[in-house]
Amino acid sequence: MPHILRPLEKEKLHCFFSTHSLKVFQYFMNTSLFAQPEVYPNKENLPIQIPKEHLEQWFVQALQVEAVGAGSYAIDILKPNEWGADVKMLSCKVDKNNMLTNADSGETSLAQKFVGTGISLDDMFKKEQYQDIINGWTSIWKEKLISVKTQKNIDKIYYFFFLRGGTKESYLCAFEVDVQSINTDIITQRNENIDIKQSIFLNGIINENYGNAKIYKAKKRLELRLKPKKLYDDGFLVTIPTQTLNKQDIYQLVQDKDKFDKYMREKYFKFLDYSKL
Repeated sequence: MPHILRPLEKEKLHCFFSTHSLKVFQYFMNTSLFAQPEVYPNKENLPIQIPKEHLEQWFVQALQVEAVGAGSYAIDILKPNEWGADVKMLSCKVDKNNMLTNADSGETSLAQKFVGTGISLDDMFKKEQYQDIINGWTSIWKEKLISVKTQKNIDKIYYFFFLRGGTKESYLCAFEVDVQSINTDIITQRNENIDIKQSIFLNGIINENYGNAKIYKAKKRLELRLKPKKLYDDGFLVTIPTQTLNKQDIYQLVQDKDKFDKYMREKYFKFLDYSKL
């Protein structure tokens, strides 16, 4: 069965993410870790936080492309007259050894703002108009992507994902979007009507081995989750090594200049030593 989102294998990923590009990602990962607040001793590490606007600049710098769009625009970065891509970050579930588990990633939106049908999404769910809902979202998603292809004169659209892992490593992956195949011959309802409460799960958007897509009533959006471990096992992820955040009582540390200076030198070389890129 064809799918609209097609993962890029490592050979093609490396056409985008060269050795130098990966060094750029490693640099930005390290500087982000450097800037994260230290965790108080004996407390659990916190997930690394990366603002969406910062992540877009990671990709702009690493791929030598342009930043475009804002808000709900279909793409974030552009290779003029060639391709555009939406940049997304998803969190991964890891075990106690910081290895990927079989759990789904966090979710991301593929399309929002259900308008134009003349009927609200809540009303359509109440009336069990599930096929009409699928038709509406399919149209919104396709029109959004076709519009940007025309406006930017590009042939291809991708989704680039930064997958936040544990304290051992994070990952990059990419999916090519087959825009012309976005239609209700491909996108169909997965679950029976009796099982529908708040979401309509869909076939055709992504191979179910690698993720799932659904129309989520509460958030009023078409959203996607990935299966990072399966993508990793099948060779669709590029690894970015991650270092453990420092644990430190900063209040105590700032009271002793010599200790503070020593700590900052060690922290600098831990995260920003060029030889580690």
